[in-house]
Order: sequence, then structure tokens, then C-alpha cells
Amino acid sequence: MEQEYKWKIPQATLSALADYLHGLSGRLRHDTLHMAAVYYDTADSLVYKNGAALRLRMENDRSVCCMKRTVSKSGAKAIREEYEVEADSLAEGLRKLPDAGAPRDLCILLSHQQFRELGRTDFVRSCYLLAFEGDAPFTAEFAVDVGALGAADNMQPFEELELELKSGDAAAFSSYAEQLEADFSLEPQRLSKLARAIQAAGSSR
Repeated sequence: MEQEYKWKIPQATLSALADYLHGLSGRLRHDTLHMAAVYYDTADSLVYKNGAALRLRMENDRSVCCMKRTVSKSGAKAIREEYEVEADSLAEGLRKLPDAGAPRDLCILLSHQQFRELGRTDFVRSCYLLAFEGDAPFTAEFAVDVGALGAADNMQPFEELELELKSGDAAAFSSYAEQLEADFSLEPQRLSKLARAIQAAGSSR
């Protein structure tokens, strides 16, 4: 289960936020990834009708197929089922996803369909793996995403912050995220990348 918060980048407090992240004693790792994804659905929207999103994404040189299903969403916080496998195509991904926990019946159904592109994203992610000790320890990834989203012929710029629980105490993670939101005046990003890509793609028609 994926638990994450998404915010718009706060121009007024960005320097203070950057200083805070660089000064964290629990910062374990800093990575930079180039991510380019295409989201798909069938002509009759079977993916959407089953409450899911389906994408194929390059993460540097690694090709990954991912299925997500939203469990709940409120403000900046979203809880989702997330299933991910290395795959070079949707067909390969749909064969492998059930072994990663994705709904087998849905994967079988989709494996016999033709797909259309819903939208795409292309961005650079600077991510920090953070570790917090104490009575309720947890690890989380804080990411800064900067790039573009939309359709192949109409990509629009975007920026956002993302904080995702990787392991440990979910309640402590949520408390930390809410405190971070308050301390740095973070504004929730209520729409997913896919929703914004679809909006941008639609504006080009």
C-alpha cells in the first residue's frame, strides 16, 4: 500500500525548505532520476472503470510497468494500492503484475485489450531518503519533481513536492507530513499527474 503526500512547490518558503532538507541528520541518500511515463487505457476506459491507472515508465535506463488503485484521498494525502514490475511493454507488465499482487482478473481482462494513450509525463526527480528514529521510527522519500506533462504534442510545465512512506510507522509519518505542511506553508496538490496530464492533453484539442 502506497501512502504519500503531494504539494505544490512553495516559492515563498522554498529556500528554507531546501536548507531544512540539506541539514537533516537522518538523510540517508540523495538520488536524481529522469522519469518519462505514458499512461494508458482501453477505448471503453476499462482501466478507469476498475478504479485503476496503468502506466509504462522509464526510470533512467529501467523500464517499469505500474498499476495503481486509489483507496482514499484527502488534501495532500493519498493512500493507494501500487503494483510495479520491470517490463518493456504493457503486455509483459500485465503478465507479471499479478505476481506482484495486482488483481489477476483485471490483468487478464486488460491483456486482451487494445490501448490508447491518455497522457504522458517527462520530468527529473531529485529525491532524498530520510530516516527518523524514536519510539515510532519510519523512513520516507522526499522528492522534488520538475518537468512537463500532457500529450505528445502539448506538454505543459509542472513542479511538485512528494513525500512517500517507505517503511515504518504510518501514523508517525502522517504527523511528520502534516507538521511539514504547516511549517513551510505547503499547498496540497489535489490532482494526480495523470489527471493533470489528461487536462493538458484535452486543452490541445
